[in-house]
Amino acid sequence: MSEVERMSQTIPLSVSAGDGLLRFGHQLMLINTSVYSAHNTGEKSQLSCCLATGIPHSSGLQDGATEVTATGTTSIRPTLRSAFILGKPNLSVSSDSIKYGDEIILSDTNGELFLTCVKSSTRAGRTCDVIFTNNKTRNSVWIVMHPNINARLEFDGSDVKIDDKVVLAHASTNKCLSVDVEHSNRSPYGREHELLCELSTGNFATYKAPILWKFQTQSAY
Repeated sequence: MSEVERMSQTIPLSVSAGDGLLRFGHQLMLINTSVYSAHNTGEKSQLSCCLATGIPHSSGLQDGATEVTATGTTSIRPTLRSAFILGKPNLSVSSDSIKYGDEIILSDTNGELFLTCVKSSTRAGRTCDVIFTNNKTRNSVWIVMHPNINARLEFDGSDVKIDDKVVLAHASTNKCLSVDVEHSNRSPYGREHELLCELSTGNFATYKAPILWKFQTQSAY
């Protein structure tokens, strides 16, 4: 079995409870709500955040660290490269359910690689690279934010439900996780989009589709 075949194997997601709340420890997919039209067929589908293993990345920030790119793919089938564990960066947090304003970390199913935002040597200052690395730092921490800036104070501290549209803001830079839907690259897994960290959570432009995400688990029904 090749590495592409192995990483493309389907795996189960966590079964959501009857209350529909998003919880730490869930094995889930992170799906972007923007709609992408395939170049050849015009077929439309949603983008999902997938671990692009086998594609090395070097940020130059940590010698010896394992780093791979993070990409957006049109496949919404849960596989070894597209399922993640929702974790706590602060183990002193007692709540199991995710609330708006909470800090989270996202790791692969082995708990070895963490979604991380790093400075780019080739991008403008407003944009950073997004990778997966085994070097977990403060740069691997994200904040779950309500998409409506005017309602954020009202919802802060309230439960996040599975399939709610959210903004993931990088804790250290206040930039938002986004997908570059205008450009794509071909990989062994097909055509995929780059993930970026850009703009600011205080800018109304950040609430357009490319930075709106939802977490997906397996339905209990």
